[in-house]
Amino acid sequence: MIYGRLIDRKAIVPVIFRLPQQPDFSLDFVIDTGFNDYLTLPVQAVNAMNIPLYSSIPARFADGNEALLAIHLATVVWDDVEKVVPILASGYKPLLGTAMMEGYHLEIDFEDNGLVSLEKIPSPML
Repeated sequence: MIYGRLIDRKAIVPVIFRLPQQPDFSLDFVIDTGFNDYLTLPVQAVNAMNIPLYSSIPARFADGNEALLAIHLATVVWDDVEKVVPILASGYKPLLGTAMMEGYHLEIDFEDNGLVSLEKIPSPML
């Protein structure tokens, strides 16, 4: 189970990063259900964290603008499981997309400091 809080009407959850030769650390990400990938981080954060470049892709934003985005790969600890995930170097705040939440139930209490929870959906019995 992953817990976060609703702050200024934004559902925020922590993501733990496990980078080489650094202690684990956590960054807060805003849940963005309109973003269907994993994570975004500002370019400055990706550079400061020295996350290796994987590739780049063309992207079209909601406002119709297009850009070439760098994709980096980083190891995160998600619900106590280590995962290597793609991170788009873009924007000005960390965003968590729907691919990161696949297989989870999202619940948000829409009140100041409300609880945000992500619970793994149990596999169906065969």
